[in-house]
Amino acid sequence: MTEEQAETAGVTQENPEAVVTNRLPTGMNILDRTLKGGIPKGSLVYFGADPKAQPEIFLYEFTTPRKTFYFTTGRDPAHILRHMAELNFAPDNLEFINVHGEYYDNIYVSSQDIAEADRRVIEFIDARLDEIYTSCAEPFTIIFDNFSFLVDMGIDLTILKRLLDKVYDMVVDRDSTCILLIIKGVHPERIENLLQTYCDTIFTIDSDLKGDKISNKLSIPKIRGMPPVVEYIRFKIMDRVYIDTSRDIA
Repeated sequence: MTEEQAETAGVTQENPEAVVTNRLPTGMNILDRTLKGGIPKGSLVYFGADPKAQPEIFLYEFTTPRKTFYFTTGRDPAHILRHMAELNFAPDNLEFINVHGEYYDNIYVSSQDIAEADRRVIEFIDARLDEIYTSCAEPFTIIFDNFSFLVDMGIDLTILKRLLDKVYDMVVDRDSTCILLIIKGVHPERIENLLQTYCDTIFTIDSDLKGDKISNKLSIPKIRGMPPVVEYIRFKIMDRVYIDTSRDIA
């Protein structure tokens, strides 16, 4: 059997209903069609992003299809809401967990040392996760904007793995998803590889200047339950994320 025949056979044998019902929409219809319905239910998603590509706009899109618990570590929720309003994103499904405010206004200023601050911020997140699990029986999205904050604090990887294990158990049990924003170029390759190993799905976005134009590309090299998307997906950032349906030419 040739490679082309194998690909055709795989498509023929696929159960379209099973694919769609096992997916959670991303909020971007064209991307959902590429992913055969969206992100697999029960997925931990590694979202590696060049900050120049404005990954926060993707995060806002991810909040639109369902209830979203948004752990913010880099900005105050009021600033995020202002930015969302400027782009006409409705915050109806959104609930913030203000890790940023809790850490800088409380934990950091009242802890005896960094080790105590590390412990207390994990305890704060852990308690909020318990509240989410007990209060929300329907599928939801958890967003960490950004998870790089916790990695950059130098928190022991075993502690972070325990936290991710808890999140993973939650999203699997509730047919939900969790998206970890990881800022590209900040962490050692070893740390990035370990985090990618923990996750079911990997999205990465990059932004390059080509001549007088900015080129933004999304790649999806890993997604549970289906082959990787072998070509870059081009996109533009305006008031929303606009996926370019033309084929990428090297």
